[in-house]
Amino acid sequence: MKNIFKTIVLSFFILSSCTVSKNSVINTTLNQLAKDAHGNDMLIGKCTRSALQTAPFSEWFNTNYDAYKVDSFTCTFIKPLLAGKSITIFMGTWCGDSRREVPRVLKMLDCCGFPQNKLSLVMLSNKEGEYKKSPQHDEQGKNIARVPTVIIEEKGTEVGRIIEYPVESLEKDLLAILKKSNYTPNYKNLKVTAR
Repeated sequence: MKNIFKTIVLSFFILSSCTVSKNSVINTTLNQLAKDAHGNDMLIGKCTRSALQTAPFSEWFNTNYDAYKVDSFTCTFIKPLLAGKSITIFMGTWCGDSRREVPRVLKMLDCCGFPQNKLSLVMLSNKEGEYKKSPQHDEQGKNIARVPTVIIEEKGTEVGRIIEYPVESLEKDLLAILKKSNYTPNYKNLKVTAR
């Protein structure tokens, strides 16, 4: 009986230590704070939405989120089409377009009831040698030349993207992508250049 108890306790400690290690690895790669090319705080790499709701980013995030008026009528058509989709947003906390558009995109997705576990936020740097790159290099092979870039995927295949700002409106652009209409994003033929 004593040996069984010891085995259970030992197993518990081994499992607990593995879980803690896994969590600490995850935490070190999320919400990384760095200095941008001008010495201001920026986020880099994979981030959570809560990081954008924390100072100093909350100042522009909350203001732009609260001010945006979602086209809730169009969202009723978007919502069922989002089933089975995942969305990755590449942005820079140093970028004016990202500061304006990403809170709006998130508010629209909230209106559509889009699940948070299907959304990824990737923050890119603006430092020389790291320009529009993330520490995990999630941007590689994605042709990210302008930010924000919102990529909609289904089963790992890109369905469409919104680049920098919408062509018509966020809601109408997303609906066109999801309906597989003839949607052409801004900068469609833009070539990525190394910096």
